[in-house]
Amino acid sequence: MKKNTKKQTAFKIKKLSIFSRTRNLNVIKWALNNKSLVLVFIIFLFELFFATYNLNIKTPFGYDQVDNAWAAKNLIVNHQWPLVGMVAKTDSNVYIGPAYYYFVAFFYWIFNLSPVASQAISIVSNIFTFLALFYVLKKLFSIQLAVIALLINTFNFNILISNGVQWPVQLLPAVSLIIFYLLYKVLLGEVKKLIPLAIFIGIAFNLHFTAIFFPIIVILSLPFFPRNKETLKYIFISLPFFLIWLVPNLIYMFVNKSSNSQASSYFSTYFIGFHLRRMFQITGDALIQFDPYLSLDWLKPFKILILPVFFIFYHFKSLTSEHKKFLYLVFLWFMVPWLIFTTYGGEISDYYFIVNKFLVLVILSYFIYLVWNIRFIAVKAFVIVFFVLYCYTNTVNFLPHIDTGSFYKRETTAIKAVEQGKRIEFQVGVPESYLYWYYMRTIKGVEVYVSKNR
Repeated sequence: MKKNTKKQTAFKIKKLSIFSRTRNLNVIKWALNNKSLVLVFIIFLFELFFATYNLNIKTPFGYDQVDNAWAAKNLIVNHQWPLVGMVAKTDSNVYIGPAYYYFVAFFYWIFNLSPVASQAISIVSNIFTFLALFYVLKKLFSIQLAVIALLINTFNFNILISNGVQWPVQLLPAVSLIIFYLLYKVLLGEVKKLIPLAIFIGIAFNLHFTAIFFPIIVILSLPFFPRNKETLKYIFISLPFFLIWLVPNLIYMFVNKSSNSQASSYFSTYFIGFHLRRMFQITGDALIQFDPYLSLDWLKPFKILILPVFFIFYHFKSLTSEHKKFLYLVFLWFMVPWLIFTTYGGEISDYYFIVNKFLVLVILSYFIYLVWNIRFIAVKAFVIVFFVLYCYTNTVNFLPHIDTGSFYKRETTAIKAVEQGKRIEFQVGVPESYLYWYYMRTIKGVEVYVSKNR
């Protein structure tokens, strides 16, 4: 009896061993058949590593982050429900929508008003951006091109630095790319995509004032919309999905009529009309999203050639209607911001053109993809070596980087003031004032800055 039991046990162990080996072989076989997906997963792990590595010294806690923190505190503690978000431009009295404030408040509620919530928001925003980039490029081109784009974006030193900044603009490139994809699908006849298109354009109005580009682009794309009753039907259905995002701003404008006149005064002051000379003057700004990817200074002057060369290559690849519509949208994504800011006489920041950031990435990835597909082992080896050096160099540069306005630096100042009994007065945009309020509340159990607004 005992002998049979031993045989049965040995048989079961052998069976489990065979099963385990078979399962491992199946996993290896799947990995070999899906090398691109495995590579995407590995890149995603690096994305998570970079997004979470030494956050205290790498992520800034500055004007925008403390503005978001106070807004979250006002919502959670004071139960003040904002109708508008951050000011679009200093002294303009024009505001983006408030949705990002509510998004931020959710994280501050989870972290019990701790400013660490800002870092959590940045991590979540980076994950969303990674997934959006992969999904859209896989759909528009191929998984191989998506891998190239993810490699470039994930390991780029300049992008790694900007990815650590928690503010609404951090989400705009991904949202812009999704809008591009949805509008392109509408032009190809998938008119049901008008509903998510309207939703994402509405979301964009809660991230940055440059969302105004998107309705203009949609209007300029109307001639290529499918001309049937179904299109008209979905245009009317999608409008409420867009307008609902603007309701809080409209209520605010109705209540604050004096603010509206100040906004009108701002635009009348800085509107200079269209001048061809001005258009040439801001050419560098219009193409500035190439700069972070063209890291070497000697490469940056060539950015003016990259876009036309891409149009030539992509156009001659195929003359189908789909390709022409794609190129038309790319043209609009660059030309509309360029033309609009040509009429603006105020100061222009680099992120004013951030809506085409990922189209820049698409264009650069497309050229590398063409090189990769050349059927010479030496060429493929060159591309592999290039990416190994690219990833290694950028990683080595990023790891020791310390932000001058890091969270750690601000936090140390605030905690020191609390422990020494010094008072940090509230000042708009001063990070230490929020940190002082938070640590006085958590360490000393004392409420400071008790007022209607703060």
